[in-house]
Amino acid sequence: MNYDLELAFDFKNSKEYFVRYEPIEITELVKFPEKLRDKKFYVFEKVKPKAKKIGTFLLEFLNLDFTDVWHLNYFLINYFLVNFIARNKNYLYFEYYRNIDLTYEIMDNPKIILTEEEIIKYSEEAKILYFSFIESAQYVFKNIVDKVYFKTLFEASTEKDSDYEKLKRLKDNETYESILNDIAENFKDIKMNFDLDNFFLNAIPNESKNNIKYYYSSDDFACLLFVSMKEFMNNKKSFRIIKCKNCDYYFIPKTAHKTLYCDEIFENGKTCKEYVENLAFGRNFANDPLCKRYRNRYKNLQKQASLSSNPNVLPLYEKYKVIGAVMLDKYQHGKISSKEFEKWIDSMKIRK
Repeated sequence: MNYDLELAFDFKNSKEYFVRYEPIEITELVKFPEKLRDKKFYVFEKVKPKAKKIGTFLLEFLNLDFTDVWHLNYFLINYFLVNFIARNKNYLYFEYYRNIDLTYEIMDNPKIILTEEEIIKYSEEAKILYFSFIESAQYVFKNIVDKVYFKTLFEASTEKDSDYEKLKRLKDNETYESILNDIAENFKDIKMNFDLDNFFLNAIPNESKNNIKYYYSSDDFACLLFVSMKEFMNNKKSFRIIKCKNCDYYFIPKTAHKTLYCDEIFENGKTCKEYVENLAFGRNFANDPLCKRYRNRYKNLQKQASLSSNPNVLPLYEKYKVIGAVMLDKYQHGKISSKEFEKWIDSMKIRK
């Protein structure tokens, strides 16, 4: 039985479909041997793909905290465990198969059926063997999204390394294309498939089916992460992945406009965007002395630039216009303290 993970994209409707094998509790135990009916059994079943927001799988992987046992267990069971078990499958070790006609079960109805205790056991084994790999994969893909992949490698290299000069050249102009081309050889276990009826498990046709020409499959979750990044890079809509400046979670903005904050709930039922807006409300030109001071300094520099013959005035004014907007935003949103903002304003004056 093929236990590959499967992924398809409908960029027209900003949807993706992910097929995975989830452990479903077996409630009808009548056909089970009597001595097994007092235990919980689960069968790994292929779940029909449901439409989710584009990038759900990639974003979920980027945002999970794998040092948290609950996050790690969730990922293992939903995206990894069935492949781990299938690769190491030996029916003689599974309690269910020790009590049934093994030949008939494998020949006519091949499934992975485990007790609750066995799922825990295999999860623990997978943690020991693959935790470092999963954590490293997340680190790499975060560096890709942040476009610091080559920079990170360069900082860890020395002049003696054969790729030192290459990394030195690439680190200052990183693009998704240059990064993905560099790592592509590590993700070869990817299949492109065209049988969409099989992918949708003969479900009723939906609006996405006509927009999807093929789907990808692999028994390696990292390969499908790579596919997601590659598809986003190649798509005409140019989907962007941004790290929220408030909560540090990765998200895909709904529009092409510059967006700094996500729409996920952050505190007291408010999204990050709403939370930051409320925070900034108390620091504006009407009621904050430092904001007034910032504006007054701007006006003074503007006037000096138009009247003064001092060659240092105009460059300082131009610098204030650019950096000042950034510093003001940081202050209004709590990224720098009032003392830091005040010190910066004081530094932006013509010294006599």
